[in-house]
Amino acid sequence: MNSLKALTVIFMLFFSLVTFSSGDLIVDVCQTSSNFKVCVNALRADPQSPSADKKGLVRILLQQCLTKTKSIYNEVANLLEQAKEHVLIQCLQICKENYDLAIDDATTAIKDFDANDFFGAKISASAVITGPDTCEESFTEPPIRTSPIKSKSEDLMNFVDLTLSLVNQFSN
Repeated sequence: MNSLKALTVIFMLFFSLVTFSSGDLIVDVCQTSSNFKVCVNALRADPQSPSADKKGLVRILLQQCLTKTKSIYNEVANLLEQAKEHVLIQCLQICKENYDLAIDDATTAIKDFDANDFFGAKISASAVITGPDTCEESFTEPPIRTSPIKSKSEDLMNFVDLTLSLVNQFSN
């Protein structure tokens, strides 16, 4: 009888220590992000996600940060070629320079993450936000202009933020 009680206690102790999982790693990972829906949608859209582990899923998000940053950089470069107004040209030039730096930061974040330098990855990923933030600030200085990429810059900053919330789990 004592062995049955001991076995029951051990089973209960083990059961209390088990972390519950939904059985879907993407859902499990994204539950701890700052934006569950965007995280799940981003990972489900990537064909490599189903076979990835937790680190692989976070790497996919870092790669998507880089892809989004490059896409906005290319859009800014195209807008700059078409711009005629002097102040708009200045703002777009600031954006182009800052998005170029953000591409470098995103690339470094991926390299650091791959090398298990999670603190370095966190620092570099954090620096990506500086690009769109500084870009958008340039449009708010007099004479004020409307940013043609404001929503994309904000979306990128939010996406980097959700990715950072997951990178942070590796650096703690």
